[in-house]
Amino acid sequence: MSSKEQENDTEKIINTTPTTLYEEEIDFSIVDALPPQHTSKPEQDNDEVEDQYDKVDEKSSSKIKKSKKKKDKKSSTESNTIPMSQLFRFATPLDKFYMIVGAIAAIANGVSVPFMTIIFSGFIDIFGRFSLAISTHNSTGDEEKFDEAKRALDTNIRTYVIYFVILGAAMFLASYIQMTLWTIAGENQAKRVRKLYYSSILKQEIAYFDNMSTGDITTRISSDTNLYQEGISDKIGLIIQNFATLLGGFIIAFIKAWKLSLVLCSIFPLLMIAGAFMSKAVGGGSAEGQDAYAAAGGIVEQVLSNIRTVLAFGGQSRELARYATQLELAYKAGRKKAIVSGAGIGFMMMVLFFSYALAFWYGSRLILNNEISGGDILNALFAVIIGAFSIGNASPYFADVAKALGSAKNLFTAIDRKSLIDATSTTGKILPSSGLEGHIEFKNVSFNYPTRPDVQVLKNFTLKIEPNKTVALVGSSGSGKSTIVGLLERFYDPIEGEILIDGVPIKEWNLKTLRGFIGLVGQEPVLFQDSIKQNIAWGKISEDKEVSLEEIIEVCKKSNAYDFINELPKKYDTLVGEKGALLSGGQKQRIAIARALIKNPPILLLDEATSALDTESERLVQDALDNASSNRTTIVIAHRLSTIKNADKIVVMHKGEIKEVGKHDELIAKKGVYYDLVQAQELNTHKEKDGKYDDEEKEDDDSSKDNVTNNEEVVITFDEDNKSTQLRKIITKDSTTKSIKSLEEEIKEKEEKYKHTKAPFSRLFKLNKPELLLIILGTIASAVNGTIFPLFALLFAAILDTFSKIDRPDELRSEANFLSGMFALIAVGVFVAEFFKNTSFMLSSERLTRRIRLMTFGQLIKQEVAFFDSEDNGTGILTAKLAVDATKIEGLTGSLMGNIIQTAVTISLGVGLAFAYGWKLTLVVVATAPTVGIANYFKIRSLSGYGSKTRKAYEGTGQIVHQSVSNIRTIQSLSLETTFFEVYNKLISEPHKMAIKGTLVSSVGFGLSQAMMYFFYSLTFWYGSQLVKSQEYSVIRMFNVLFAIAFSATSLGQISTFAPNISKAKIAALSIFEILDRKPNTSPPNSINDRPTPVTGASKFTDVHFSYPTRPTTQILRGLSIDALANKTTALVGSSGSGKSTVISLLLRYYNANSGSVYMEDVDIQQWDLDYLRENTSLVGQEPILFDLTIGENIAYGKEGATQDEIETAAKQANIHNFIDALPDKYNTRVGEKGTQLSGGQKQRIAIARALIRKPKLLLLDEATSALDSESEKVVQNALDKAAKGRTTLTIAHRLSTIQNSDLILVCKKGKIVEYGKHLELISKKGLYFDLVNKQTLMKKKD
Repeated sequence: MSSKEQENDTEKIINTTPTTLYEEEIDFSIVDALPPQHTSKPEQDNDEVEDQYDKVDEKSSSKIKKSKKKKDKKSSTESNTIPMSQLFRFATPLDKFYMIVGAIAAIANGVSVPFMTIIFSGFIDIFGRFSLAISTHNSTGDEEKFDEAKRALDTNIRTYVIYFVILGAAMFLASYIQMTLWTIAGENQAKRVRKLYYSSILKQEIAYFDNMSTGDITTRISSDTNLYQEGISDKIGLIIQNFATLLGGFIIAFIKAWKLSLVLCSIFPLLMIAGAFMSKAVGGGSAEGQDAYAAAGGIVEQVLSNIRTVLAFGGQSRELARYATQLELAYKAGRKKAIVSGAGIGFMMMVLFFSYALAFWYGSRLILNNEISGGDILNALFAVIIGAFSIGNASPYFADVAKALGSAKNLFTAIDRKSLIDATSTTGKILPSSGLEGHIEFKNVSFNYPTRPDVQVLKNFTLKIEPNKTVALVGSSGSGKSTIVGLLERFYDPIEGEILIDGVPIKEWNLKTLRGFIGLVGQEPVLFQDSIKQNIAWGKISEDKEVSLEEIIEVCKKSNAYDFINELPKKYDTLVGEKGALLSGGQKQRIAIARALIKNPPILLLDEATSALDTESERLVQDALDNASSNRTTIVIAHRLSTIKNADKIVVMHKGEIKEVGKHDELIAKKGVYYDLVQAQELNTHKEKDGKYDDEEKEDDDSSKDNVTNNEEVVITFDEDNKSTQLRKIITKDSTTKSIKSLEEEIKEKEEKYKHTKAPFSRLFKLNKPELLLIILGTIASAVNGTIFPLFALLFAAILDTFSKIDRPDELRSEANFLSGMFALIAVGVFVAEFFKNTSFMLSSERLTRRIRLMTFGQLIKQEVAFFDSEDNGTGILTAKLAVDATKIEGLTGSLMGNIIQTAVTISLGVGLAFAYGWKLTLVVVATAPTVGIANYFKIRSLSGYGSKTRKAYEGTGQIVHQSVSNIRTIQSLSLETTFFEVYNKLISEPHKMAIKGTLVSSVGFGLSQAMMYFFYSLTFWYGSQLVKSQEYSVIRMFNVLFAIAFSATSLGQISTFAPNISKAKIAALSIFEILDRKPNTSPPNSINDRPTPVTGASKFTDVHFSYPTRPTTQILRGLSIDALANKTTALVGSSGSGKSTVISLLLRYYNANSGSVYMEDVDIQQWDLDYLRENTSLVGQEPILFDLTIGENIAYGKEGATQDEIETAAKQANIHNFIDALPDKYNTRVGEKGTQLSGGQKQRIAIARALIRKPKLLLLDEATSALDSESEKVVQNALDKAAKGRTTLTIAHRLSTIQNSDLILVCKKGKIVEYGKHLELISKKGLYFDLVNKQTLMKKKD
């Protein structure tokens, strides 16, 4: 898609988003990804959810206004920024030393400018004496005295030129020290804040994350720390430098003309008030903008990490609109910031120019009263002017500091937050695992989740668990089973009652010790983006020694992971991908089990530990778990009752209470709740005989099985020779981070590519075309501003002439009044020009940033799934890139662009005037300009190179932040907080070193560019003296040239400060356009985007071969052929890794087959219109993915524009309506990030409702009921069976009871179909399927 088309799409999204939403505060329960808002209850219906981008009704509007009032009230009492005194609170003594020395250097640097006026006045005096000598010579003709005057001129000029050279050299040294030390100090503090923020986040209790999105945290640590660093580094040094210039100027002014200086001091209160108001307003706007950007980052993180779900339900346009809404909030804050900045800076500059008018007027009065000479007035005035202009030079840096204050507020708040349950605390009882018996007791425990205080999950729960016994918890979803695991791990604390381990309340145990006792395998296996070996080793973190490979191999044997790992080319060093995406569900689960077993915990918690395993693996792993459970206390939560029938005690729960307790046989005999659950999971193994089942033959049939190998395991092999080893993390404190060499090579390649790539600024400005009017207005205003310095030069030369007319007081008074009036007129013009320059360009920049973010995000969600499989495109990396790069581009196209235009006009006009007054002198000076260009070139090149390296390296750190925050429960359960902190610390050390190295080099360019002005003056005065000495130039003509060049040179020095932003913007723009230019590989070139009708869902695979793009040598499907008939239910069964889920991925066109064909309606699906294809399909995945929205919105996600009736009907079909209806906020209840506020079964049923509301022609069920309890499963299965009527259904299941009524069952093995038929037909064959059935039978059925 072209940039133009992308831009049009983006504009469409912006334009279709209702203005009402933008004009009032947004109801976050509708449109964003922020955490649940417990202070308010959403009131609108769910049909409004999908219509929010078209209209907002009065009801919503009134609610929005209420929300705004609440927020305004809160904002009035709570500042969005921190005090300036707190900005450097994390500076070490060394950093403070750097800042003190840097400040001294900045002061020296700043003072040197007004000090120059003394030398300058010396030059004026020298030329004045020579001018007098010329007059004397002209009248007397005394050649001897004239020659002596010439020699004196040469000697004096040479002396003062040396002064200038010395001053320039001193300024180079001061500039280098200033820039280097301030940047290093800022980099050190930013690194420390990154570490402290990340450390604080890792310490927080789980409830904190229930109210915070992963994307929010990732955005804060990437974007906010960058803004913080920008505001505390070189910008502070530059502000000090400019204020030293101001102070030095006024000191010299007071020495030369104290009365005049005293009068000028009257303007300072006005400047201070204006500066304070602007800083507060800009800082507040910056904080509001960053909050909105953080929320937008949360949306990006949710969408990209769950891209398959978004694509499956066609949610791209809705997510883009949701993202646009948050960006609009950020834009509104930016718009306010732009207007305030423009008015503030304009007002300050206006006051300054009024002060000049006052100075000239009052100075003329002092001269007329013979209180002071014209030379001293000029010296004082020149010092004040240079000092005053320094405020204008410093004004852009105030905005950076204001942003830093706003960003620091967010960062420091998180850093200062004390965790309610701190895993890093050293207090509490400590005991080696070997000393624990494992007695667990729950005493009258009541609990509700902090985000849902009105919903009681456990009610006076009392249970004793004896040491070394296995207790199973069963019951319907939401009955509190997983909550018990969370309480034992101290993810939360009970509201009432207590939990004791070996008679000690768990609150009295040291938290790390407590979690060290416990091995946990969760319902959804979480693996980190690293090697298999590393993932397992992280289960046993030792401060003394590393985990040995032998230990890892041993636990892999216990968890039935040994065989498939050994078949991999890199074996235990194989990377598992983000969230373990490169492994099948069963393989991930077995690695998670190995990780839990490696520390040999006295307490083992298994929360659906085998839910993702196929029947064969489940049996073997269950045997391993049964063995592992011996001599340890084990709590098992399971919906598949075959896994817990051997438990010592089975506890049947319902709504947080215990209904039945006993062993399997005892509970079966009772024929109560448990018996009903078992009945619901039983399989038919024979045709009915007189109403009963004959299963007696089953035990004698083992000998007649034909060539069935129990342990046959489909193995996935990786060819990763060419894969990057990015984000290879440590095992213990003695190990190293990742392969820095490989990271550096990758960065070097990227840098080389960017270095030789032309900066795409013209393309960037084309994207800015809709803001052409603003840009023209800003350009005109900048150009007007650019004329101020040259006009100043002319007026200053006129003042020199005026103040010399002491013998003509009336003429002096008249001209002084006129020139003062001119300065007053310029003051008004400066206000108007500054206002429109800053406001126009900042508004233009804010809109461009919004457009670029939208276009980039829109392009990302159009990419094929394989794009996101790449390590380079991890969720954290892309989220950070979207946040940081857009900000860098904003830095170029905002007020900086106005400054660049202004500087260009100033230099052009100034040099033009200089040429007009004296081309020879001007030509000599201009000829030396390339030296400044060379200095700036080296600075830009070094900044660009190191900026690229640093940026790329910091992107990698964003990935580990994303990993750790999104998987915080796993990290805390494994006590990996310190380990991940060390990983992060080492990861940010590399970009930190790059930044320091880059600073040492780039500061040379900054120093040269600052010192060059004095070398210019040296050359100008020396050559000018030669021209005056030869009488080719008059003194006044030389001064006209001199002032024109001098004021232009002031602007020339500013160019060096543009270099960092320009180089950063180039890298960011190239990075962004790299994404925008990428063509998604979703359709072949000859695709015709067909939309066949009618759609029945009939699908067919013909000799399909497939391997994942990241593992091209690993064949997943090997000639697979399937024929799913229309309006029939086809089931796929088989071991993990046999390619079942891959079939669904191909049907949804996540990937294209390598060879063979996939058809729907006898049309190759590659010829289908992709959106149309997915509109007619619906997916329920193995791991239910929900978004941080309301329950109603999550269900409605399946169908754009769904009504409340449709939502409730789908919920009833999925057996979730009653649960939702019992919640205080009902369908408006927030589910939390990734649905963390719900149980696994509840999430799954909402996912099913989301699929059913779509009324698809092809229903894809990938373990759709795996997380459900038996009762819910039976009801939901009936609903699915009912829903399957009249539509084509393809279902994947390990629980065979869910597919026994299918019209066709296909047994998949090693990417091929090895058996097919109906349930009873396959049983009668006594093949592989028969064997799978036998392993899932819970009870014998007799005649």
